[in-house]
Amino acid sequence: MRDNLIVAAQEFKGTLPSRLFAPPDAGLGKHADEMIELFRLQPVAHLPAGSLSYGQQKLIDIAMAFMPKPRLVLLDEPCAGVNPALVEQLRELLMTLNKTQGGSFVVIEHNMDFIMRLCPRVICMVEGRVLAEGRPDEVQLNRAVLEAYLGN
Repeated sequence: MRDNLIVAAQEFKGTLPSRLFAPPDAGLGKHADEMIELFRLQPVAHLPAGSLSYGQQKLIDIAMAFMPKPRLVLLDEPCAGVNPALVEQLRELLMTLNKTQGGSFVVIEHNMDFIMRLCPRVICMVEGRVLAEGRPDEVQLNRAVLEAYLGN
C-alpha cells in the first residue's frame, strides 16, 4: 500500500533521468509515511491495497491524490459507500490537508451533512445548472434548493 502512495507522486518528482537513478522510493518514502500516519493507515501499511476494506481503499485513493501536493484536487463522492463512522474522519483529514498543503479541492458529494460541515462555500446544481451558491447555511435555506431536493 505504501508503494501505491509513492507511485502516485513519483511522476511529479524530478526529471526522467533523475527518477531513473533515484532511490527505490524516489525520495518519497518519508512523505508516504507521513500520509500513512495522517490517514491512520499504519496497521495496514504493509498489506496490498487490494486486500483492504472499501473504506480503507477510499482513504488510500485520497491520500494518493494528495501525495504530489497538488494545488487543486477533484473529489468525486468521497463518502459513497464509506462506513458512516469513517465519514467524520474523512472530513477531518480533508480539513487538515487543506490547511497543511494549502491547496484547494472541489468535492462532488450527495452527503449534504458532510458538505455543509466541510465547505465554506457550496454550489448546488440541478441537471447541470447552478441552482444556488453561497455559505452552507444560505444554501440550506434556499427555497429553490428545498423545492428541488425535498419537493416542498
